[in-house]
Amino acid sequence: MAKQIKAVVADDDTIYLEGLELVERGALVDALKAAVQSDPDLILVIEPQQPESYKGIGKVIYASQFAGVPVGGLRFTMQDGEVVSFAELQARGPAAAG
Repeated sequence: MAKQIKAVVADDDTIYLEGLELVERGALVDALKAAVQSDPDLILVIEPQQPESYKGIGKVIYASQFAGVPVGGLRFTMQDGEVVSFAELQARGPAAAG
């Protein structure tokens, strides 16, 4: 079973990856690279604390792809707490996450 880690987007600048506060994108990339090295099938759950933290959400997505997290391993936490794949999020339409 693939390891699952959580990236909590506190705001547009601050990300908590498994509880560790990361502000710089480089530190986020490095942490995600290490996670992917330990499990190439890693699942990354992105959980925004505020749905309007678009920059912070984008920061996590960009860093995840730079670090080699499989696109199929990305998940998003909806406002109601439901965790969905990005394919499911896309199928629901643009207003689904907000």
